[in-house]
Amino acid sequence: MKKKSLFVFSALALLLLLTPSFALASNQQNYFASLSEEKLAYQDVDAAPTEWKDDILNARNSIIYSTSWTVDGQVGYELPDGMLVELPEFSDLFPGWDVPKLKEDVRKEQLTKPQTYDFHTLAANYVGFVYLFEPSNSGASLPFYTFYSSANRVTMIGDSLPGTSYNAGFTNLNTGSDVGYANNLPQGGKLYLTKLNSNTAYGARASTYSTTGYAQMSVVDG
Repeated sequence: MKKKSLFVFSALALLLLLTPSFALASNQQNYFASLSEEKLAYQDVDAAPTEWKDDILNARNSIIYSTSWTVDGQVGYELPDGMLVELPEFSDLFPGWDVPKLKEDVRKEQLTKPQTYDFHTLAANYVGFVYLFEPSNSGASLPFYTFYSSANRVTMIGDSLPGTSYNAGFTNLNTGSDVGYANNLPQGGKLYLTKLNSNTAYGARASTYSTTGYAQMSVVDG
């Protein structure tokens, strides 16, 4: 009888110890579920419950790709009237956040696209039609063109668009991280990539918040 009573007492004691933990976990879930996307984005991703980490990063990406920025001054753009626009630094806009990166399997797949023989073709030289999709809320569009270049500058241009504007960015495929992004560029607007490294593969990507469809795009040295 004593053994049975001791077992019941131990079980009750364990339940009392675990109840606060269950309550805390439930409160955390309710708290994160109640947050708007913007408030969720600014939560501490390291301290957040594991099941909410991806949601926080997706919320951050949605904010990151809603504006234009550069990393270390590598990217800027020019409007059709010739006005040059200097982009704000990612670290100034989003202190403490990491620059978005391609998934590792996607990054490796993109690296196989440049034509390589005994040496890299060190020039960006693309003119063609690209289907512009509406961008995802949680990540960047995939590169439509991958290249190496020894030039001082590479220029991407939306020569002919299905709508009124396009979004454009460049990605460092050696690391998988974006180096700059601009949204809502008008037809004829140019996105510049500077400070290139000839040993680095880059990806050019584009999307649109306007009308989806085929656009004539060019990515060339100079």
